[in-house]
Amino acid sequence: MSSQELSPADRSSLAAERGAINMAVGGMLVFDSEPALTRAMVAERIGERIHLVPRLRHRLEEPPLGLANPVWTDDTAFDLDWHVRQLSLPAPGGDAELGALVGREFSHRLDRSRPLWEATLIEGMEGGRQGLLFKVHHALVDGMAAIGMAALVLDPSEEALEIPAPDHEWSPRKYDMRRHVARLASGPPKRAQRLMREGMLRALDPDPRRAAADMLRNSEVALELARQRPSAPMTPLNRPISPNRRYAIAHGDLSTFKAAGKAAGGTVNDTALAVVSGMLGRYLAAVGPDGFNDAGHSPVALVPVSVREPDESGELGNRISTVLVDLPVAEHDLTKRIQAITAQTSQLKDSAAVRAGALMVGAAGWAPPLVSGMLARAMGSVRAFNLVVSNVPGPQQPFYLSGVRLLTIYPVVPLNPANQGLTVGILSYDGQMCFGLLADRDLDPPLAMAAAGLQSALGELR
Repeated sequence: MSSQELSPADRSSLAAERGAINMAVGGMLVFDSEPALTRAMVAERIGERIHLVPRLRHRLEEPPLGLANPVWTDDTAFDLDWHVRQLSLPAPGGDAELGALVGREFSHRLDRSRPLWEATLIEGMEGGRQGLLFKVHHALVDGMAAIGMAALVLDPSEEALEIPAPDHEWSPRKYDMRRHVARLASGPPKRAQRLMREGMLRALDPDPRRAAADMLRNSEVALELARQRPSAPMTPLNRPISPNRRYAIAHGDLSTFKAAGKAAGGTVNDTALAVVSGMLGRYLAAVGPDGFNDAGHSPVALVPVSVREPDESGELGNRISTVLVDLPVAEHDLTKRIQAITAQTSQLKDSAAVRAGALMVGAAGWAPPLVSGMLARAMGSVRAFNLVVSNVPGPQQPFYLSGVRLLTIYPVVPLNPANQGLTVGILSYDGQMCFGLLADRDLDPPLAMAAAGLQSALGELR
C-alpha cells in the first residue's frame, strides 16, 4: 500500500481530538494467574496474526500546509516491540491500583507518527492475576474498537487457533507525498465528493451502501430529536474537562441482571441503565442541593439500543439506534427504576424516527461506541445529554491467550465532547457484566464517589 484515504469517520475522530479530548478507546483484559504470560508471548501472538488487520502497521501521513487530507501509509520503520509494552502495579495490586494505571495511560495521546495502538502487559496484580491493556485510536480501523483488537490475540479454547501465514512477507512501501498531491490536483472537482462517499462505504460491512446511508440518517435523526427535547440539566459531570483521566472498574453476574430485568418486565440493557441511575443518584446526592438541583429534570444518557424486529434474521446482525434516556436518579427502588427506563426504551424502539435512524451492524460489538462517539460530536452544540452509557453484548463463553483464561474485560470509552466528565462502558462476557468508568481527573466530586455509588447499586441486584 502506498497510501489510502481516510474515511469520513476516521477524519471525524482525528478532528475531535483537540484540547482536552483524547479519542483513544480501550479494553482492560484481566487473565487468570496461571500459566504465566510474558511480554514476548503477547508480541509473538500479535506478530503471528497482525496480517489479519493490516491497519496495525499503518501510520498517518499529514501532507504539509494542509494541501490534502491525511492518509494511511505503511510505517516503513514499524517496530512491534515498541507497541507491546510491560508495566507493574504497586502493592497491593488491587482494583484501585489498576484503575490508577489505566487512568494515567489514557491521559496521554497516542503518537501520530506511529501506528495508533499500544498493548501493555500488566504484572503485580492482586492474587497473581495478569492484565493486558489495549489502547487504540478510534480512527485506527473503521468501526474497530480496542475490544475488537483483543479478538486478534484471543482463542475460544486453550489451544491456539491455527491461523494461516500470509502468502507474501510484508514489505512496506514508502509514501510519495508529491505523487499524492499531484493526483489530487489532477482529479476533477467531484473527486472529493466521491472520496467521501467511498470512505463512508468502507466504514461498515457487510452491506456498505445501506449501512453508510443508515449512519448518516442515524446522526441526523438523533440530532433532530435532541433539539426537540428540553435541554439536559446541568450537573457536576458537565464542566470543562482537563486532559487527565481517572478510571474505575466493577462487575456483576449477568444472571442477576437478566433476573431483575425479567421480573420488572425489562431487558438486560434496561437493568444496566437502572444500575447506572442508582450510581448517579448516590453521586448527585453526595453533591448536595448547591451542586445539583434538577428542578424536576432527570440526567440524560446517550445510549445505544437494539431495535431489531423479532422476525429479522440473526445473520443480519443487530439493528442499533442511539437514543436519549432520562435516568430516574431520584427513585430509590431498583425495580421501579427498571420499569421507568423500560417504559422509555419501549416507546423509543417503537418510534418511527428512531427506527428510521437505526443502523444495521454485525455481531462484532463495535457499533455502540462508534455511533455514540459520532453522535456526541454531532450534538456538541446541544446540551442534550449528561453522559454516554455504552453497553456492548460480548461472547458468553471463555476465551484464552496462550492457554491462560480471560476472566473479565472492562471497556474504556473516551470522554467526548469537552464538557462530558464521565463515560460508562459496559461489556457482558462469560456470564458477567463488566463496567468501566472513565472520568476527568479533576471531576468534583471525584470518580471514587461514583465508583462507590456503582458498587452500592450493584449490591441492590443481590
